[in-house]
Amino acid sequence: MSHPKIILASRSPARRALMKELGIPFECHTSDYPEDMTLKKSSPDLAIHLALGKAEYIAPKFPNSIIIGADTFIVAHGQKIGKPESIEDAKRIIGLMSDSTILVISGIATVQTDKDGVIIKGLVGHVNTHLKIMKLSEKDIKSMAEHKDALQISGAFSIEGHGGQFVEKIEGDYNNVIGLPTIQLKEMLQKLGVNFTNE
Repeated sequence: MSHPKIILASRSPARRALMKELGIPFECHTSDYPEDMTLKKSSPDLAIHLALGKAEYIAPKFPNSIIIGADTFIVAHGQKIGKPESIEDAKRIIGLMSDSTILVISGIATVQTDKDGVIIKGLVGHVNTHLKIMKLSEKDIKSMAEHKDALQISGAFSIEGHGGQFVEKIEGDYNNVIGLPTIQLKEMLQKLGVNFTNE
């Protein structure tokens, strides 16, 4: 392998699947960095802050590596929305998104460590995607909120799963909505010297 070991600071099955599509070897390791949605930052700054925090948190454990951090959340009616705290919270969030255009924003960070696990390089960015959500019935909202994955996903919403049927229009990167903007990530990895042999 002509580049350092690549670590995805997440165990998200969706992010893992998108990483596999890039065709490069990688490992997944969960980062316990707290996802504090209450920080007084703009949406882009918050997304980048959380993504970078996830990567930096586990970096000392992985010398000679490139660590990828990502954080995705939803902005609806000016509110930054992460993972719901309960089914009732999920119902509130989904109701807020009903019949409106929401922003899905992902922060992405890649950091490279030396032989001692010290960060020597880092790149960050963010990607926006807009979704038009159709008007949802009380039955739709209840069904989405009670879905088995609802409490594990920002906005209780999974476009590749149950929530996809309620999207009227998408503007931007589809993979960003899933949780990993792979086009921007690939550009970052190339800048850090990762070669993609499938090209």
